[in-house]
Amino acid sequence: MGIFAFVRPWPRWVPQPQALELPDFAAQAPLHFSVAHDVSLAGTWQCDLADESLTWSTAVFDLFGIAPGTPLDRRDVLNLYCPESRATLGRLRADAIARRGSFTFEAKIRRPDGDERWMRITADIACRNGRATHLYGLKQDITAEWRHR
Repeated sequence: MGIFAFVRPWPRWVPQPQALELPDFAAQAPLHFSVAHDVSLAGTWQCDLADESLTWSTAVFDLFGIAPGTPLDRRDVLNLYCPESRATLGRLRADAIARRGSFTFEAKIRRPDGDERWMRITADIACRNGRATHLYGLKQDITAEWRHR
C-alpha cells in the first residue's frame, strides 16, 4: 500500500489562506482542542516548534494506543510511524514550516501493542511576526476505511 499525500495547491482566483498569527491562535487554542471532540475517531494535536513539545487530545492518545496524559517525546512518537509514512511526514512538515502552509496526508503507524492503524493527518501553521511557531491540526483514525480499500 502506498501513502496518500495532498498538499493544497491554491488556484490563483482563490484567496491564499493566511497562517494564523499566534495571538489569534492562543485565543482560539481551547477551540482547537475541543472542535474534534465530538467527531468520531478524530482528535486534535499541536507541536510547539521552539522545543518540539506535543499536546494531544484524548482521542489522539487513544489512536496511538498511549495512555492519556503520558509525557510525550516527539522522537518516540516518530518511531511509531512506519518508515514510509515517517519519511513523507518529514518532507511535508518541513515544507509546511518553510512556506507557512498546510498539508493533509494518510499515515500508517504501529502502536506500542503492535496494532497497525491508519490515520489522516491535517496540519496547519501558526505564526508570530510571520515566523512559524506551531503546527496544529487533526488526526483521524481511518483504519476501517483502509481495510475496505
